[in-house]
Amino acid sequence: MYSVGELARKANITVRTLHHYDQIGLLKPSGSTEGGHRLYSDEDVMRLEQISILKKMGLGLKAVHEMLDSYGTDWLSCLEDQLRMVKREKEKLEELESMLRVTIHSVQIEGTLNWNAMFQLIRLSQKDPAAKRRFIREHFTAEERKLLHKLPDLNKDAPLTMRWTEEVARAKAVMHEDPASPAAQEVAARITLLALEFFDGNHTLMNKIWELHGAEDNPMNLYPFEPELLEFLNAAFEHYDRTQTAHEAAVPPKPSVGKNRRK
Repeated sequence: MYSVGELARKANITVRTLHHYDQIGLLKPSGSTEGGHRLYSDEDVMRLEQISILKKMGLGLKAVHEMLDSYGTDWLSCLEDQLRMVKREKEKLEELESMLRVTIHSVQIEGTLNWNAMFQLIRLSQKDPAAKRRFIREHFTAEERKLLHKLPDLNKDAPLTMRWTEEVARAKAVMHEDPASPAAQEVAARITLLALEFFDGNHTLMNKIWELHGAEDNPMNLYPFEPELLEFLNAAFEHYDRTQTAHEAAVPPKPSVGKNRRK
């Protein structure tokens, strides 16, 4: 038999902990001295080790108590029940992690916690994922669908997503300027180049996705841009495209080497 102090030293826990286990009925001593001091048997030591292992698995004392007393030696059922509970908690934590990432990226874009944007993001997260899949099948070619996984995902901290949030934040900072201003045109150029990087240079897919940003039902669950920002960016992109087209037309074609050479 072990005294409370001996067991505490053996198990590397405090006497106070053993007293607490006794008070809540988790580990009661098998005997006591004539003076009323607690005494623990080898079976008590085994139960204490079981408690320690279950705690390391993340169980609280109440759950440990229920498992040891309710399941007896049916450890398979016990562990399967615990695994199911852990999976449920994992799903909750993953959902929380996703919401926190989305919120952080939204704050990076908006400069503050935009509650209207958050309400829209929550509404989008509650939409049936099957509806988005159906829309993709109906409106994108097989080749285009291969590239859609590269779209910015606010649930993740991918490098391209981080760059996208930075560019949108930069756009919001200059959205009250003239769309043809140098600052606005720099934003238009940077976003265009980044979008082409997302879609491997596919201009058609880039424009198709951009048009969906203004769709009222937001079938692709894209980040909800405010109308003023969309109007500014559309004007900035239009000016940027005209400038690029004019620049390309003004550049004469390079002469072919050796063409029309006299013999």
